[in-house]
Amino acid sequence: MFEIPKDKNRFAHIKTISIIIITCISLSFIALFFGKNALSSSSSNSPGSLTEVNQGPMLVTVSGYGKLVPKTQRGINTMSSGHIIEVLQQPGNVVNKGDVIIQLNNPKLQRTMETSELALLEQQSNLIQIMAESRQALDDQQGKMRLAKVRLALAQAELSAHEKLKQSQVISVLDLHKAQVAWEQDNAILQMETSRLDTLQQTRKAINNSAQYRLEKAQKQRELLVSEVEQLSIRASMDGMLTELASDLDIGRHLEEGQIVGMIADLSQYYARINITANDAEFVIPGLPAKVAIKGIDIVGNVTRVEPTVNNGSVEIDISFNGNLPSSVRPNIDVNAIIEIANHQNTLVIKRPVGVIRGHRQYSFFVLNDELEQFERRDISIGDIAGEQAQVTTGLHQGERLLLQVPGRLQDRIQFSEGELYD
Repeated sequence: MFEIPKDKNRFAHIKTISIIIITCISLSFIALFFGKNALSSSSSNSPGSLTEVNQGPMLVTVSGYGKLVPKTQRGINTMSSGHIIEVLQQPGNVVNKGDVIIQLNNPKLQRTMETSELALLEQQSNLIQIMAESRQALDDQQGKMRLAKVRLALAQAELSAHEKLKQSQVISVLDLHKAQVAWEQDNAILQMETSRLDTLQQTRKAINNSAQYRLEKAQKQRELLVSEVEQLSIRASMDGMLTELASDLDIGRHLEEGQIVGMIADLSQYYARINITANDAEFVIPGLPAKVAIKGIDIVGNVTRVEPTVNNGSVEIDISFNGNLPSSVRPNIDVNAIIEIANHQNTLVIKRPVGVIRGHRQYSFFVLNDELEQFERRDISIGDIAGEQAQVTTGLHQGERLLLQVPGRLQDRIQFSEGELYD
């Protein structure tokens, strides 16, 4: 027998209607939930909201963000020009003083160094030759002096003998005169040779010094060239981490002398370089306490420097640390900082009304007079501001209440009743 088919379309239609009803109910609950939250959040400073003056502590801080900077950083410069033949280190490598970072090659410089070695040997030989010539010249002149002294002594003896013979009338006056002239001649020769020796000593000393200076010059040139060749190996100038390296250090590229190619940072000491807004910087001075969050750990420190200029609406400050940093810190990691501007232990505090943007200024608020059941305009001085709190310096007393936001229709009034606020 044939079975009568069931009406499946009817069940599908009922199922579809049920899903639509459940979806509408869910959306209604969601809308109700978020609507209440929005209402509660928007009504916190809605017209008619009051804040009461309380007395208690108030911590005033400003926050900023920045990076961890090593206290000691040194640039890596090329001291000799040359072509890159090898790059041995990369950023992030920990290096020791003297480790080779980049190796250069300069054949011309190396040939010049070899030539300077020959020039040094030449000057050394030249000095030896000049010193020998000086000694020979001085010895010759001293020999001439000794000979002149002997001749003078002989002339002196002959003169003495002639004087005795003249007294005995053995020789004539002419013979005595000849002996005197011979003595004077030999004495003059001795004086001349003595003067020549003095002049020769000065001259040879100058010649020796000149040769010595040329030798020292050749030695210095040789040492400088040797140093330049050694500096073709660009080395780390201290222990630390290679934090930066130029990106265009390709093999074969020519580097000029004095070119900066990288940076090394000492990993033992750091400070935080923080950016804060220019408005907050007005209240920040060196010496203020601060906390820097480094990888989830708060490190206590103090402000050590405040940049005097504003750059793109922010100011740089430096914070040094009082304690040890985590061993995992590395240069240039991102950090957040909180600087303690003031810590009031017992002061008048209110919830910050609408329109109070900057502290240490006078504002006009409507304060509730409970006896007359009306709001009265009053000038109030606001001190520090911390988030949603504001410090009251003058114009209010503990327990008084004031409006957080005044309806536009009542802002120009001097006073109005509580009833008018809700009309």
